Amino acid sequence: MKAQKKQKKEPPNPKALPPEKIFLSTVMAWLIPGAGHWMLGMRRKAIAYFIIVLGMFIAGAVLGKFSIVSFKYHPYAFLLHACTGAVAVVMSMITSALPNVVNPTRWGDIGLTLTWIAPALNVLLIADVLDRANGGPFEQEKPKPSYTQRALHWILARKKCSNT
Repeated sequence: MKAQKKQKKEPPNPKALPPEKIFLSTVMAWLIPGAGHWMLGMRRKAIAYFIIVLGMFIAGAVLGKFSIVSFKYHPYAFLLHACTGAVAVVMSMITSALPNVVNPTRWGDIGLTLTWIAPALNVLLIADVLDRANGGPFEQEKPKPSYTQRALHWILARKKCSNT
């Protein structure tokens, strides 16, 4: 018989949340930008992300006279808009009732760009919530440097300072 190699299993991350809370915080991060961070206890970041993402999205929609956030008029752009969450879906339902505006304003392109940047940013925030809920990068504690290593580091740092 061949000896089987024992595979080393990584220990579970002690900072990881239960799967239900990971799923809920990720879904909430999609529905309402910043809500996932709020659920993880990062209140200030959640408020800042909410204001930045929705502010950018709504400013872009206003510049485009709301017709640019519509599945009816811009089906491919709406796939990205949907990453902003419930706001984009509700805004699309409202703007579907508006008359077709081909070129809403001369600022429409800037508005469309803003409504593309906001969901892209929200996708990154969703990934951040997912990573933080899973405990972030699992790092084992680094050993503290010895007295000799600290002294050597101090000497080398002083030499660099005196040479400049």
